[in-house]
Amino acid sequence: MHVSVILPVYNAANYVTQAVESALQQPETTEVLLIEDGSPDNALDVCQQLAEKYGKVKLLRHPNGENRGAGASRNLGMRNANCEFIAFLDADDYFLPSRFSVAKKIFEDDPTCEGVYEAIGMHAENESALRRWQEAGRSEETLKTMKGAVKPDELGEALIEGGSGHFSLDGFTIKKDVLNKSGYMEEGLSLHQDTNFIIRVALVSKLLPGRLDMPVTMWRVHNQNRISTPRTKKQIHEDRMKFLMATYCWCKVNAKYIKNLLVRTMFVDVISISDVQQLRDQPLKRLRKRISQLIGWIVANPELAFETQLWKSLSILILSKGKDV
Repeated sequence: MHVSVILPVYNAANYVTQAVESALQQPETTEVLLIEDGSPDNALDVCQQLAEKYGKVKLLRHPNGENRGAGASRNLGMRNANCEFIAFLDADDYFLPSRFSVAKKIFEDDPTCEGVYEAIGMHAENESALRRWQEAGRSEETLKTMKGAVKPDELGEALIEGGSGHFSLDGFTIKKDVLNKSGYMEEGLSLHQDTNFIIRVALVSKLLPGRLDMPVTMWRVHNQNRISTPRTKKQIHEDRMKFLMATYCWCKVNAKYIKNLLVRTMFVDVISISDVQQLRDQPLKRLRKRISQLIGWIVANPELAFETQLWKSLSILILSKGKDV
């Protein structure tokens, strides 16, 4: 099994050496593709030193050393990957020993398998980093994993609906050929482009569970984690809607059968934002507020006006007089 490890680097000079060396310790790692993304720290110098020191490490950059974000950086890595298998690792995280041992056996035992997902664990750097993570409303679970086996043809839907757990790119290994069906990452998403990508791969590929009860990778919680940067509820909501709309637009072309589920999910999100909850004892005002929010959403995304599922959901909302749906 030959694996290309895709490792985007931004402002991670203090961590990238551990990440690279943890990947090189895996016998299946054939190359580590470092994509330096215009970091403001000295990450470029560290990456250059690693590429000079280790023959398996290759350094890539965007034109003119630009900063283009995690999605574009991973895409650059995937386009330059030379191996049959691709794995992902963030520059501030690290693989544990035998990272690919279970996945390798699964791929060998089932030639139709196109990807394996496994658990990753939390490494909190210090108490202040953990507190920042918690205050940002991030999950306090120390193991990111699926809660049980999900049939491959139901995995994409389960990830959209939630409730069955989730997995991270750091615990994901795929065949490179999958990209011909899923496409590359959505570079227009500043957040959640990894989740969008995972869902798309799950909808078009046969993914099987690997090690779900023990981590194969550790993700580091520290004071510079972008995902735990303080944001308002409005910003969190807007980022989630951008992610859902991007997923919906892809599914309209590539997985039409899942489109209604995404419309329904977005509908519930739109009518459930926090200020509506203050009107719980005023059902008519609550209903008017929800309809107003829905109309604003449709105006911003006019392609949704033709979705039958949307109007069905609105009818149910009106008949329920604005109660929770």
